[in-house]
Amino acid sequence: MATTESFDTFLQDYVHISKFLNTRVTTILSPHHLTLDTFLIMHAIGNSKQPILLMEIANQRNVSRSAISRQISLLLDYNYICQKANPNDRRKKGLLLTEEGHKLDAQLSHKMQLTLNQWRDQFGKQRVQTLLTLLRDFDDQVIEVAPTPLM
Repeated sequence: MATTESFDTFLQDYVHISKFLNTRVTTILSPHHLTLDTFLIMHAIGNSKQPILLMEIANQRNVSRSAISRQISLLLDYNYICQKANPNDRRKKGLLLTEEGHKLDAQLSHKMQLTLNQWRDQFGKQRVQTLLTLLRDFDDQVIEVAPTPLM
């Protein structure tokens, strides 16, 4: 069982790091009316080799269609994405980045990559790799197998 001191340290570090990361990402994305979730959806659409369906994005992200739909509406409103009807089933509309969306995705990805490079230079390449491995392991071993939270 974790000690009170280690628990308090965990909470303090978690809040401090979360605020820092949130501020850094928000500074990059908010001028374009994007949240991290919205950007990640836009980025997934851009990385798809073919038009991707809203339902596919929802399944990939483990969220409801309605949650993705709200984000898609915002991306459509700002002309970052467009919908393309499937010729075999007009009810299915694939999502694609517009030219503006491609430019923005590349620009924002570049800014985030510069930030990551800065952290790598400050923290060291091996330590960044260790951190990413630790986070991936946490996702695989804790989050993906997590039981329903205690209430």
